[in-house]
Amino acid sequence: MKRKMIAMTTAMVMGAVLTACGGSGESGSGASAGGSGYTFTSGSAKIEMNADASAVVEELGEANDYFESESCAFEGLDKVYSYPGFQLKTYPVDDKDYVLSVVFMDDTVSTDEGISIGSTKDEVTEAYGEPSSESSTEMVYEKGDTELKVGLDGDSVATLEIAAVTE
Repeated sequence: MKRKMIAMTTAMVMGAVLTACGGSGESGSGASAGGSGYTFTSGSAKIEMNADASAVVEELGEANDYFESESCAFEGLDKVYSYPGFQLKTYPVDDKDYVLSVVFMDDTVSTDEGISIGSTKDEVTEAYGEPSSESSTEMVYEKGDTELKVGLDGDSVATLEIAAVTE
């Protein structure tokens, strides 16, 4: 089961990277962080999408792992910081990094509403209501300039990502 979750999470991450690379160029300003979307809390750090990533990274402390690569959607480097249970992804605009997404890696972390990998579809609906869009494998919720993407394996949450809408 754990290998299946890791494989599904990896597939979701790769899909997000490939989707970003298929975009039509630079979009989003990074200036729209205002608390109107989905957030994630780790310890005392409340993470808002499109927020200044340097402040978030400083508050989270040293990452377990770090990766950067040339962005194909923005000018500069996309960065991925790995922390226990989640990854923080950033995007560059005008020599500054902004929070792009939080990807949940296992069931040790949960959304601010209490949903984690392994939660049931009914628990997701109870916490968030009806999704903006839904298929047999995914539920997508929209709020402000963010999306909550819930990947499903049957009736169980297999992947979770809170992402900024940058277009």
